Amino acid sequence: MKKLLTIMVFLLLSSLGLAQVAVSTWGFGMKLIDKNVTDTFLDVYDMEILYDLGNNADRISKIQLRKDNPNIDAVEFAPNFALRAANEALLEPIDISRIDAYDELYEWAKDPLGNGLGIGYTVYSYGLVYRTDLIKEPITSWKDLWREDLKGRVSLPNITTTQGPATVVMANLAWGGSALEPDIGFGKLAELADTNVVTFYARSSELISLFEQGEVWVAPVLRFAWGRLENTGLPLAWVAPEEGSVGYVNTISIIKGAPNIDAAYDYINHKLSQSVQSAQALDLVDSPTNALVVVPDEQAAFLTYGEEEIDNLIFLDFDYLLEVETDWIQRWNEEIAK
Repeated sequence: MKKLLTIMVFLLLSSLGLAQVAVSTWGFGMKLIDKNVTDTFLDVYDMEILYDLGNNADRISKIQLRKDNPNIDAVEFAPNFALRAANEALLEPIDISRIDAYDELYEWAKDPLGNGLGIGYTVYSYGLVYRTDLIKEPITSWKDLWREDLKGRVSLPNITTTQGPATVVMANLAWGGSALEPDIGFGKLAELADTNVVTFYARSSELISLFEQGEVWVAPVLRFAWGRLENTGLPLAWVAPEEGSVGYVNTISIIKGAPNIDAAYDYINHKLSQSVQSAQALDLVDSPTNALVVVPDEQAAFLTYGEEEIDNLIFLDFDYLLEVETDWIQRWNEEIAK
């Protein structure tokens, strides 16, 4: 059915004679993305966006299969998948002279992959969320997860999630280790699993039920999931831990051999523009990487935004994390999720 609908969309747009740019992305919140990005792109460039939607793994697989005959122009990935795409020569170097808002971006968004193959269009942090009605002493640190009053009330993400490796890194840093040597982190997380962890989660949607049922009182959470948790009406609080929060920068890249590279640049310029970044932030779709965007306090509370929060971010070495991925998964399964 999906293939039939895709074919029908292609045929319809071809019959209308409209210029097109093909974009691979997730598809979360498409109603607001259409409002803020798709429709305004048509207005500005007289061009349709054809979306190929799916998770990171599925989309990179399709791009790999079409490597010699690509049908995608621009792609949006989480940092680890963007690096995989770069390492497999799937991406085109970006000519920053063609990026209109380049000088308006935060420095860490200009080349987050470190190889000129991606530009950051949104940022999100990794902090802690806890039930304020059930936990009397406020949570302020990653080390608080080990407190005796939280026995059997902590949930951690699985190692295979986006935030899994960051959990190891932050445990290591909190207890005196370095980000690149995880022995302390694995050891402390093994202790935590034996005493305080009630379950490991794979999706933020699972956490909502766990918090609602009172099974979980505290958990590390990606910032973009905070809005959905807060909407439950539960007495929950977001915490940027005193040791810092991991920052993730999702990137836009151009596919190597893209059929319409000029259109890809148009799309990138549109997505990074102050107007689109502002609209996405105000609708709580994406936290901005354009430093000129001003967000009112009401929306900022749900975003990774503001000087204090941005300065608190710790950006991980995803090249290193990709190298140790297999070893860390095996070690996690043997020592922590046993």
